[in-house]
Amino acid sequence: MAKKIKAIKCPHCGSINKSEVKADHFKCNSCNTEYFLDNDDININHNINYNTPNFNPVAGKKIALIIGIGLFVFFMMILIIPAIFRSSSPSPSFNKSAYKAPERDDFFWHYKETITYTNSKGEVIVLIFGNRNYMGNDNKAKEGTYLSFFNLLSDKEIKTQKIDGIAEATHTNFQLRQFPDGKIYGIANKTNVFEIDKENYTASDVSQSLFKGHAKLASGIANAEFAYDSYGHAFNLMSNEGANVFFYPLENKIYTKDEVYAAQRALVVKEPNEKLTTKFDFTSLSSDYPEEKIQLIRFTMKDSQGGPDDDAHLSWRNDHFVGKSLTSFGSKFVRNFVDLTPGRLYFKPDILYSDNDYVVITANKTAAEAAPTNIQCIDAKTGQLVFTYPFPTNQRFEDAIRYKDGIVVKSYNLILAIGLDGKLIKEFKIK
Repeated sequence: MAKKIKAIKCPHCGSINKSEVKADHFKCNSCNTEYFLDNDDININHNINYNTPNFNPVAGKKIALIIGIGLFVFFMMILIIPAIFRSSSPSPSFNKSAYKAPERDDFFWHYKETITYTNSKGEVIVLIFGNRNYMGNDNKAKEGTYLSFFNLLSDKEIKTQKIDGIAEATHTNFQLRQFPDGKIYGIANKTNVFEIDKENYTASDVSQSLFKGHAKLASGIANAEFAYDSYGHAFNLMSNEGANVFFYPLENKIYTKDEVYAAQRALVVKEPNEKLTTKFDFTSLSSDYPEEKIQLIRFTMKDSQGGPDDDAHLSWRNDHFVGKSLTSFGSKFVRNFVDLTPGRLYFKPDILYSDNDYVVITANKTAAEAAPTNIQCIDAKTGQLVFTYPFPTNQRFEDAIRYKDGIVVKSYNLILAIGLDGKLIKEFKIK
């Protein structure tokens, strides 16, 4: 019987791609199914072969071992390769060459007061008076009250003195103040008074000797502070008997509070050939004349010559007798005055320093609450602007001094030396 087959397909997957194994026997090249032709009824019979290998236990163990080693190597590469790349590029968060381990003697000032002054050589000295806290438990014995002197321009520590015997206080407190005669005094915890030797960089306790010979303080000092600026250059003292008095070292004289008030009122009284002193102050905003802007006033008043003094607190008021006048909250001790910088705008200004040549002030750059602070030096005679140093942020500067190359201004943790050309000479940070 003749046979003719066209396009024989695999009975399992339907593929026509096949190989002839023997006469009328074929193997599917796609799924390995073997099939043959039945000549009688032309049936296609097939045998599905999945090529399942015979299992050999030894070979199986070898295969498992190889797979295990492969997986181990794979995971190790995952861990090692990123580390190799990281080590080949600098780390942004840690630089071994830049890292410096803390020194055993590292410390920070916990409570402190700072002042700047010039010594006989004209060098600017930074004096810090306060408590030092040291790093590490084995350095606790070093902690205490210290007086440290630094050269501002060189950043070098000149001398440090540990001060023992400071009386305990509920609130730790340190104060420093330079008086018009050049002497610097310090007060610790409102009990111990020190005089600073500016040339030898030491401090001596004068809690008893400074007030010696004054009967009202014979019982000793229970409390000592510097008087407010409005009282003048003085100590505000409480004796062990509870008497409150003011000591003026330039006069070496004791005043009660009533006697201070009487001396302040006497500043209003004009006297023949009286000695006058020149001062500077900003006016307060006036309720009587709200159109008046804040002005920088140069004025003269009677010189207190080391005794009780008074602050101006100038403001424009409507005096019922003379009309518009510049007054000091009712006191008329101002002899004459002038608007030093007419037409200039000031926002939250403050005077840091003044002498016969210059007035150093700070003011916000704009009316914004937290506007950056400008430091300005103004000619005390003409009102012309000598320089403006723009500080990048809003900063409260406390005071300033003048030295041979310019001005030094101080805040709580930052001191700036600025030349008269307005360029920054030195930035000194207190840790």
